Amino acid sequence: MGASPKAFVRDATGLVKEFTWLDAFIISTGVILPNLYGISSQIFFVSSADPGANLVTSAHLGFIFLFPLALVYYFLSSAMPRSGGDYIWISRVVNPVIGFMAGWAFLISLLNLIGGGGGIIFGSVVVPVTLASFGYSSGNTGLVNLASTISSTPSDVFILGLVLILAATALTALHPRHFRRIMLVLFAVIILGTIVGFLVLATTSHSDFVSDLNNYAGTGITYQGILTKAASSGISYVPLTLATTFVSLPLAVLAYNGFNYSSAASGEVRNVRRSMLVGVVFALIFGWIVLVIGSQLSVDVFGYQFLQATAALGSNWGLAAPAWIGFLTTILIHNSLVLFIVQLGWFVTLLWFVSNLLLVSTRYLFALSFDRALPTWLADVSAKYHNPLKAMFVNVIIACIFMYLGTFTSYIGLLLNSVAIWSIVWFLASLSAVIMPFRRRELMESIPGSGWKFPLLSIIGVISMALMAWNTYYAFTTPSVGPSTPGADAILAVIFIAGLVIYLGTYSHLKSKGIDLRKVYAEIPPE
Repeated sequence: MGASPKAFVRDATGLVKEFTWLDAFIISTGVILPNLYGISSQIFFVSSADPGANLVTSAHLGFIFLFPLALVYYFLSSAMPRSGGDYIWISRVVNPVIGFMAGWAFLISLLNLIGGGGGIIFGSVVVPVTLASFGYSSGNTGLVNLASTISSTPSDVFILGLVLILAATALTALHPRHFRRIMLVLFAVIILGTIVGFLVLATTSHSDFVSDLNNYAGTGITYQGILTKAASSGISYVPLTLATTFVSLPLAVLAYNGFNYSSAASGEVRNVRRSMLVGVVFALIFGWIVLVIGSQLSVDVFGYQFLQATAALGSNWGLAAPAWIGFLTTILIHNSLVLFIVQLGWFVTLLWFVSNLLLVSTRYLFALSFDRALPTWLADVSAKYHNPLKAMFVNVIIACIFMYLGTFTSYIGLLLNSVAIWSIVWFLASLSAVIMPFRRRELMESIPGSGWKFPLLSIIGVISMALMAWNTYYAFTTPSVGPSTPGADAILAVIFIAGLVIYLGTYSHLKSKGIDLRKVYAEIPPE
């Protein structure tokens, strides 16, 4: 009689515990982006979608909404530290089918974020800002013209995005020991650029900015001229209100997206209880502090009226680069070394971002495959690099497809509501926190309040569920947050239903080979 098949692909994942508390922190902050770029994107998106929202108050609200979720992810990653993070918790605590559907959908959203939030933005915003900053500063009209051409040429945007993704792939494919060292260097460069940028803003008044803009590089552009142009285009200043600030809440939550992503690699983190406290909770707090400081400095120097006007005017605001804070700050800089430091930090930000996203998304695909729910060859780990390289390369191909669709068509922007996917998964992770103390008591010994009649983790989970339900509602009903159309809802349904179909197909296939997929999900994977 032959031996019964193993539940998992093998007895050990093949991954190594290479990451420290600092690496966990960098993985999460590398997606939050608490720097000039992250502040720039948040201010631009909120000013565009919800003019009249108080940017600083909005940042506070986003933090308040996500803090219970941060505790959920910290406690769950401490109790069950595995590659795949919330996919593992949901599939082992809530339901295997729901867990697979959530993990599948979340993976799709991450790959779209790599292609769109990484590749496309690199070519359309980051590179033009850097070229224009140096071009205007040095009087090099060639660089200025190149910046303008690139941002408006889809093929250039795609090629630059492809270069970024391939560079990030080369970094992420390295042995984790080398990857973590490079990420630390990038973190130091980016934070240095942010600190210097903050110092520039902190030592500049609003009147200084008006004067610098009016005399900027002989462009003839003026502060009042931009406001007048906006008014003549039918754009008027919207006074700040608390109601509009609350409407901006989903975007405020989105500003901190990534604070919990290190949990997806928690199986590779040493001293997980301390490391994940820093990698999740402290990462969120750090992102909050930086966003609040950056938002306040930006408002003080540039003013709400100007930020609203340039956001509404878009590429017609007057200069060759988008009016993001990363560019506006360089208008205030009159020293070439300072300009270089700020722009270097700005330029490498999305390399840091995409590399960390690629690491996280690869751990999701690895975890799905290690459970046998997807082809098991995707769970292969390189003996030399201790990395699931096959899964990584598949993710890169899919991310590039998303980038192509986002660059040359309108399908992604009109039909893929990634924010809704994240909100649903976060709701389910919070549900896992409510249930786990009752269903997996053996894992709760190290969790504070586990002996209470209604455990502390369950209480936090209930609070987080309510907040994530609210955010999910906004994600489905607010066009500025995610596509809110019947077509978008249909695509969202297709993504989750595809997960269900894949699970049922795999279940039937494995059953014919004598493997019960339900028994696989009844066990916790090895670390």
